[in-house]
Amino acid sequence: MKFKFSLASILNHREVLERDAEIALGKEVQKQMTLEAELQNLFEEYKSLVLNRGGISTNNAERFLDFVNYADRLKELSARKKIAINEQKKEVEKARAELLKKTQEKKAIETLRDSQKAAFKLAEKRTEAKLTDEAATQRFARK
Repeated sequence: MKFKFSLASILNHREVLERDAEIALGKEVQKQMTLEAELQNLFEEYKSLVLNRGGISTNNAERFLDFVNYADRLKELSARKKIAINEQKKEVEKARAELLKKTQEKKAIETLRDSQKAAFKLAEKRTEAKLTDEAATQRFARK
């Protein structure tokens, strides 16, 4: 006789939920990495701008003012990007916690399946032993 787990459909559903949570976590991590790359690009652009001083001299006031305004704008964008990254980190942690929860739920069903399978195998062995004992007893009785 073959072992049939009565909660197999629930286990399959929990596995699907776990995979969905893994995908959601991956998407959140990807968003975070994108934001961090954008911040790095802003930093590099600011660094390049400051090193080159915008390619202008200080005697051209209007261009210098544009340079300062652009540098300030880059700083502002960087600050906003840092805030977005921190918010995204929270989203990543939420997704990670959700994945952990889904994994634990799946593991609980798997543990139940494993214990039921072990009990089934034990009962099967006992039945086989009983049949073997009965056959041996009948042979002994015939002799």
